[in-house]
Formats: sequence, C-alpha cells, structure tokens
Amino acid sequence: MMSIGKRFLYMYPYLVLASLMLIGLADMSFAQPDQISNTNENREMMDPEPSEGMMFHQMEGLPMGVPIEILQSGRGFALKENESHVLRLNVETLLPLDPSQIRTLLASNKSLDEIREDIRAREDETTYRGSLMLDRSIYPLGNIEVSPSVNNSTVVSADLADPSLTSADSEIAIVGSISVIIATSEGGMVGKGELELNQTPHRGKYTVLLDMQPHMCGKEHDRNGEMCR
Repeated sequence: MMSIGKRFLYMYPYLVLASLMLIGLADMSFAQPDQISNTNENREMMDPEPSEGMMFHQMEGLPMGVPIEILQSGRGFALKENESHVLRLNVETLLPLDPSQIRTLLASNKSLDEIREDIRAREDETTYRGSLMLDRSIYPLGNIEVSPSVNNSTVVSADLADPSLTSADSEIAIVGSISVIIATSEGGMVGKGELELNQTPHRGKYTVLLDMQPHMCGKEHDRNGEMCR
C-alpha cells in the first residue's frame, strides 16, 4: 500500500495546478478580506489536523503566490517546565505570481509538466512561506531562513506573526520566533530547537522536538531546498 507521504508526493504537482486555477478564478481580489479570513478560521476549527501545506494564512506583508513544494514539515511537541503542547511546523517554497501571470499560465493550454518547467525556470524568484500550529493556535511565519549547517543538518528560523491580524491590517506584529536544527537520527529526520512567544496564551520559552516528514519534492529538489539537477 502506498504510504501517505508517497501519496501526497504523487498528488502535490496536481495540488499546485489546482492552486493556480483557484487563484486565477478568484482573481486574487481580496475584496472581502474579513470574510475570507473568517472562512479560513471556520475551516480550521472543523479540521483539527489540516492537510500538510494547507495551513497557511495570507496576511498583508507576508508572501503571496503559488506553492511549489513542501520544503520542511514536522509534528511534535513544545515543552516548557511541566507543560507539553502539540506543535506542527510547515515551510513551503513559493513562487510569487500576480493575477495576470496566473491567468496567462492558465490560458496558455500548457500541460502540467510544461507549467512545472516554466515554474522551475524561475527558480531564482522563489521565496518561503510557512506557519506554526501550537495546540489550536496558528501563527503565520515571516522572515523565514533555511540554511545548511554542520554534519549535513539544516537550520530553519523564522519570526511568528500575530495570528489575530488579517490581510486588512497595514502592519505585521511579530509575537515570537522559532529556530530548529533538522538532522538525521536513527534513520529518520528530527528537528530540535527553541520557540519563544511573548503573547498569551502561550507566552514563554519552549524546547521544540519534531518528527520531520519526508521531503515532498520528489527528484527535483534536495533536502536543503535547492533545485536538484
């Protein structure tokens, strides 16, 4: 039986195409940002474990575009004294596209493979987008940095934005930060690091332990997010 990770890897290119179609149809107008935000919040409340790559809030000042791949994804715990909180971390590679560019791609009648080749050719334009879920609270990530480190490990660091803000807000309030070192351990990938929040109800410093999921890029990217050749 195909594992969940492999099944998602197989489907991810089609999810990217679906994203293009949805964004193109919606015209990225954000005419009613509060209504869109409320819809997202209701969906998240109904689904306690949203699918990988689907827990991203769009906020003014944070990257917007077409998701290319799941770069890092992990589940685990944030520990503080005698507290234990469920934690999920997701970071994806994003290609910034405006509505006109998306409509051009959709109107080109290109195949999925051809669209992926066009996106791959714009590798140097990609950026990162991500989110962190702590218990039931979802924090959009900003200023994401992903870099190789010693012993074939990877460091992921980011700021946490105030989850109560919407795309209508003019400024993003930073309420914390996270830094995780991802490395091989006993045949798998684990993430260890620190999380700091200065906003209730999760104010404090936490030790982070994550079980990282297999990299969702197939044969096209390496584990540090670089396009494979």
